[in-house]
Amino acid sequence: VVLYNLLGHPPAPEITMLGFRFVKSQPTVHLMQFRSGAVVREGAGQSFWYHAPTSTLVAVPLASQDRPFMLDLVTADFQAVTIQGQVTFRINDPRRTAAMMDFAVDADGAYLSAEPQRLGERVALQVEVVIAQAVQGMGLKQALHASATIARAVEQQLAAQAEIQALGLEVLGVSVIAIKPTPDIARALEAEARESNLKAADDAVYLRRMAAVEKERAIRQNELDTDIAVEQKKRQIQQAQLEARAA
Repeated sequence: VVLYNLLGHPPAPEITMLGFRFVKSQPTVHLMQFRSGAVVREGAGQSFWYHAPTSTLVAVPLASQDRPFMLDLVTADFQAVTIQGQVTFRINDPRRTAAMMDFAVDADGAYLSAEPQRLGERVALQVEVVIAQAVQGMGLKQALHASATIARAVEQQLAAQAEIQALGLEVLGVSVIAIKPTPDIARALEAEARESNLKAADDAVYLRRMAAVEKERAIRQNELDTDIAVEQKKRQIQQAQLEARAA
């Protein structure tokens, strides 16, 4: 929020001495003017003169916000995992947000409290609750391959959380970037996968050799059958010759 007069210069001394100031907000900021406990002006991108001693300005950002998170959780089989991701949200009900948290600003546009910075922390806390419930129902190997499933479940359940609705927030998306076990477990899983791959390779070699042996056996059998058929044919010819001579 930037304060200035209509000409773009600092307000005239006689105007500021009377307590009148000019305020202009960005299109992504919902500006509200309170006087005597009631809202007299509000909207995104507002600009107006106001009497500072009797007014309170509240600026609620409407742009989307990204909140990264990194959680250390335990799976159903008591294995520790680290989950890293990000949640994207925005304020879609500025009045409700302003009623729940202090977004008041001073004459220079600075927030009078630290609550606006804590909004992301409250969202991240709700994300942790939902992810913890999801991970506690999975085994380690299932959790390591469930990034998309967890992200989809968090996005659906987070939108239905009472606190998220009370704060007037809209969840735009949740992404789980990585799910990692402890280094010792990771090495054990790598060794298991490596041994499994080696065994699969050995099995493939064995099957290939067995197939070659079977083919060689079939070839030899065909050769033997051919030799037998030739000998039988020779015997038939000799028998025919003997019969012809006898006749």
